[in-house]
Amino acid sequence: MKISDITCPSCASAYEVAESSSPIGRPGRIECMTCGQLLDVWQDPKLRAYRLVMSSEHKYRHIDAPPSPIRATA
Repeated sequence: MKISDITCPSCASAYEVAESSSPIGRPGRIECMTCGQLLDVWQDPKLRAYRLVMSSEHKYRHIDAPPSPIRATA
């Protein structure tokens, strides 16, 4: 079994994907559970399971660093 991470390209929700090579699966697709957009498509006949780890609404938002303090010279 192979475990990997995937991020929704639309809303940035994080998922873990478990992919098994033993049982025969079939080609498929999955939509994001948070925003409903296409998350992944596969053509190979492997069994896959997706688990939502963190939705985008619970992630920390990116905050730009504050500007460097300017030193006043006397």
